Amino acid sequence: MKRKIKLAGLVLSILLLLTACSTAEKTALDPKNPVSITLWHYYVGDNKIALETAVDAFNKSVGSEKGVVVNAMAKGSVTELEKAVTDAAKGVVNAEPMPELFSCYPDKALDIDELGKLCDLNDYFSEAEQALYVEEFLNDGQFDGERLLILPIVKSTELLYVNETAWNEFAAANGLDATKLSTWEGVYAAAQAYYKWTDAQTPETSGDGKSLMGVDSVANYVIIGNKQLGVEVIDGQNQQVVLNRAVMKKIFDTYYGGISLGYFNAVGKFRSDDIKAGDLAAYVGSSSGAAYFPTWIEKDNTQLPIDFWALSYPVFEGGSPYAIQQGAGMSVANSTPEKQEGAAVFLKWFTAEAQNIEFAMTTGYLPVQTGAYENAEFKASLEDLRAGEAAEKNVAAVYDIALNQIMERDTYASLPFKGSYEVRSTLEKSLTAMGQSGRQNATALKEQGRSEAEILASLELNARFEEWLTAIRSQLDKSGIPYIEN
Repeated sequence: MKRKIKLAGLVLSILLLLTACSTAEKTALDPKNPVSITLWHYYVGDNKIALETAVDAFNKSVGSEKGVVVNAMAKGSVTELEKAVTDAAKGVVNAEPMPELFSCYPDKALDIDELGKLCDLNDYFSEAEQALYVEEFLNDGQFDGERLLILPIVKSTELLYVNETAWNEFAAANGLDATKLSTWEGVYAAAQAYYKWTDAQTPETSGDGKSLMGVDSVANYVIIGNKQLGVEVIDGQNQQVVLNRAVMKKIFDTYYGGISLGYFNAVGKFRSDDIKAGDLAAYVGSSSGAAYFPTWIEKDNTQLPIDFWALSYPVFEGGSPYAIQQGAGMSVANSTPEKQEGAAVFLKWFTAEAQNIEFAMTTGYLPVQTGAYENAEFKASLEDLRAGEAAEKNVAAVYDIALNQIMERDTYASLPFKGSYEVRSTLEKSLTAMGQSGRQNATALKEQGRSEAEILASLELNARFEEWLTAIRSQLDKSGIPYIEN
């Protein structure tokens, strides 16, 4: 994106004021007859509490004044939420009624819109109001060049998280520094050295080295790796998948080789769990997950404190410094004028600086309006985090890196098209399955006393790469998703 976020100017404020004063407010809402809005979301834990707290505050203030009552309902994981919304939109037997407001990603918005169930928010957000939002964030929810189907709520990117305590000990013993972790090639080399270093600490047992690196979202790894190397694997403009063999081979070799040989790993549900268990010393994951990075690890039934380190997302050598831009927004369902307006009133309130900063800072996400980043409250909250407990300091450290990455580097969100959500799933599942299979084969070869070179030769990376491409092509053909290969 390579541009700094700027505070919305005085001219914009004047324009909003004049707009409000020049037209009589027309509304379908009636405070004496409040409209009920059902909001489905996927937040859990502290994020769920933060959203429910915000909803309660709205209902007691602006909602009460205008006649809007929002009822927030957690629907499980993103996958569970999307299934519930899809079933409701399709009118599946025994499905719940369609919610008026729900968390939504662009891929899913396309599916729901195709069913004629989404409201165009341009009808409720003027150009002046839309100009308050970070342009790139707002663009994620715009379709057909003009229709606004998703309003950004909060955003995030992906960073490299490191157990600094473990890294410093390893780096000092091997003469390494942090620059090694700026590229994927460097990360792979460091992970290889880490495995061998930890393996050597138990000479009585060969092949029991520890993994350095993990990847939370394999789909993002493939998508951003392609973008860094000049390819849009999910080509939304041409509504197709682009399989560039040279680029996909580099991405495959790094992940498959790393997982197979034990340099990379994925054990628990989340890589932060693997950090706590001591199974990893680093991973790439969402900036919104900083609060979940452990402040200690378990070793020999003892809790050992660790320091936290956040770095920018690694870049493939020769590539451009792209990193993912992600985060579900909220969509409004087609319903009645009063329900649609009521949902929009809540969204305007929720994404305004005061409320949005509080929600974002609580959950570790980034606010969506440009003015938030120059807001005194935002800066004060950052200072409070920096002076807080270990977990809060971790979040503050991530904000410093994430803001720089979002504002100064190139961030990317693939343009969705019909079937693109399935493409993400295919990329994720196929490469993950290949890695697991490779690891099983490599483990068996290690037990036979094979050397690393012999294991790599036996794994036949070229053949496995062709197998991966075949699996992708097969799924795309089955789903009727067009693709080109070059």
